[in-house]
Amino acid sequence: MMNERGELFSLQLRLHPREPGYVTPGAGNQVQAAFLDMVRQGDPTLADWLHTPNQRRPYTVGLLQGFNHLTPAQLEEARTKQQEVPVQPEQTYWLRITMLDATIFGTFVRYLITNPGAVTVRIGHAHFAISRLLSTPEPHVSTQPWVGYTSFADLHTPRPAQKHYHFEFVTPTAFSKGQKQWGKLLHIFPEPATVFESLARQWDLFAPVSLRMEAYGMTPRLLASWCEEQIIVARYALETSYLPSSKFGQAGFQGTITYEVKGMPTAPEAQWITPLARFALFSGIGYKTTMGMGQARCTNIIEHAMPAQITQEESA
Repeated sequence: MMNERGELFSLQLRLHPREPGYVTPGAGNQVQAAFLDMVRQGDPTLADWLHTPNQRRPYTVGLLQGFNHLTPAQLEEARTKQQEVPVQPEQTYWLRITMLDATIFGTFVRYLITNPGAVTVRIGHAHFAISRLLSTPEPHVSTQPWVGYTSFADLHTPRPAQKHYHFEFVTPTAFSKGQKQWGKLLHIFPEPATVFESLARQWDLFAPVSLRMEAYGMTPRLLASWCEEQIIVARYALETSYLPSSKFGQAGFQGTITYEVKGMPTAPEAQWITPLARFALFSGIGYKTTMGMGQARCTNIIEHAMPAQITQEESA
């Protein structure tokens, strides 16, 4: 399905309940089911492919947003305890979806355009209509957007690393470190090497062959080793969070973190840091990004990084 450029899409759906109903705000599995159901309404074969076990999943979904009638504490309690929350037709909600494949995007958007008002988004016990699809930032919004379009080809522009990278994690995030006798080992702190190795593995999984790291003499593990020695955590404001599901729950972290590059900004490894940081908006980070986890972005990408000699002087 991937073409030579490898398009990437980050969309927001504005939703309105068709009638009063109830949803569980933290039910990422229900949001995933809602997305696959929307795809199925347009292309049943594609939906079946996306649902195949152990298949690569070139999309992410966020958690349903818009519970403005709840305080942050009430929303967190509802998510943690799997409480149902009422939704009303006069309220506006939104759902974020990213797609790492142009075929999925084309099928999804084409069906929405040709069947306006006919698509029903079913989340839990509530049915929503799509009132708007946002695929590009709104002109009057000055903050870093959660929507956008790019491609692997556009992201893969060799450039020196920045001095700092500021990441925002807005849903629980965790990293799978393999299976142990007692169960799956998960890490819930975003060490630089862990974050960038996760992004690099996603890059190599979905990028066109000509743009994968191997084509440039690099691997995710080599990049992670460089990050372990050359990037530090400068500051963070993180908290432990919990995302339940029907079978089991998952602890993770949310909040912000800033990384500082100490190594040579023009090193071969360093030149991957900015492309991967920009990629995070589309790929998500870590574990279960197709079920609401790992929604993240880098908020301080500089379009033209400072010359290497200036960056080195700052780090002296």
